[in-house]
Amino acid sequence: MVVNKYDEIARAAIRLFNKKGYHATSVQDIADEVNLQKGSLYHYIASKEELLLQIASRSIHGFSRELESIVNLEESASSRLQKAIHHHFGIVTGDVEMTTVLLRDAFLLSDEPHRIIVAAMDEYLNHWVKIVDDGMNAGEFKEGDPRLAALSILGACNWVYRWYNQNGTKTPKEIADYFCDLHLGGMMR
Repeated sequence: MVVNKYDEIARAAIRLFNKKGYHATSVQDIADEVNLQKGSLYHYIASKEELLLQIASRSIHGFSRELESIVNLEESASSRLQKAIHHHFGIVTGDVEMTTVLLRDAFLLSDEPHRIIVAAMDEYLNHWVKIVDDGMNAGEFKEGDPRLAALSILGACNWVYRWYNQNGTKTPKEIADYFCDLHLGGMMR
């Protein structure tokens, strides 16, 4: 498999940020990981912060792309919510390191890059809110605050990166199924 150098650098940074944390990882650490001189690394990246911004941006946009298509399906809100939960679990458990960097380290960005990521995360959240709001408006879900309900579901789903173990007793699908039952059970009329 051919990997371009920028992608190799990004993957190395993800591994290091996940293992050591963003602040504890130096540009030299990243350069060493991909067998480049520190000065040569700057041919591929502008700065460590720009690299984190690109990693976080790719990650959150990856989450959003598929969810947007789920939101627009001509299906019940409960069906779309189940698909959204499974989609989210698939990404989180498919790349726990990337998710860790997104959910933990992206908040360490300086003001403007941080605003960019927060805006993308808000857009992602709005997809969840739309599904829940559709369900409430259709009488499928109990009346309430769709944003608060979406935040509750997404918060629980996001926390999986902290405890998920690929060698555990439950598969990602089994965990996602359980979360669907748990959340939908509390929301259905």
